[in-house]
Amino acid sequence: MNQRTIPLLISRLVLAWVFISAGLPKVQDPVAFSTSIEGYRLISGSPALWTAIILPWLELIIGFGLLTPWLRRASACIMVALLCLFITLHGSAWTRGLDINCGCFGKSTDSPEYHWLILRNLVLLIITIFILRASCRNKRTPKSSN
Repeated sequence: MNQRTIPLLISRLVLAWVFISAGLPKVQDPVAFSTSIEGYRLISGSPALWTAIILPWLELIIGFGLLTPWLRRASACIMVALLCLFITLHGSAWTRGLDINCGCFGKSTDSPEYHWLILRNLVLLIITIFILRASCRNKRTPKSSN
């Protein structure tokens, strides 16, 4: 193992744990998650319910995908897109003064602390980009024929 392998492994494990932990409670209660989605006041009704059904499964798939070598890069790309979306949604809700349950890890009664939500997602985004860059670098590195 080289010096970069351990941080990459830890990063993948942490991100996989975050996305799987976020997806599981939402899979169990899509109606409550749909209510959280509607709290952002961007979509409601059927589109919010479909999002509440599909998004948690996507989080689970990419969480496990990050641990699977042949899915790693695609999972990291989707994570980058989702984290950018989450940062934008939290920033929008904060700017509009919405006091909502973000729905990030299932149902919660706590008021959002948007600066921490955004900071957390920025850190996760940086980690995801680190993994994605390493994955792309490894793909371009020719294998030795020894």
